[in-house]
Amino acid sequence: MGTDGGITNKFTEVPVVGSWQRRPLELATLRLQSMMGISLANWNDLASDKDALEAGVLTQLGGCPVVDNDQAVFEWKDPGICAVANFEDIMKKL
Repeated sequence: MGTDGGITNKFTEVPVVGSWQRRPLELATLRLQSMMGISLANWNDLASDKDALEAGVLTQLGGCPVVDNDQAVFEWKDPGICAVANFEDIMKKL
């Protein structure tokens, strides 16, 4: 119950992250969906080669290129965990 005695959604009290205004759990869910639908489904194509893996290089998945007539008009690379391309930034470039 909320402080006024009414029912509240506790999820709305979780602070948002960054300018994209998403909560950590929402970002983690997006990352998990991408991992299951893209990363694991295409692991053989996306994984580092054997030499890189043995050297301790891990695959960093994440990025968003937008190409028009073989020219990149937008490029975003994943800076770390729970990061996603900002859709508004993409639309500004289009």
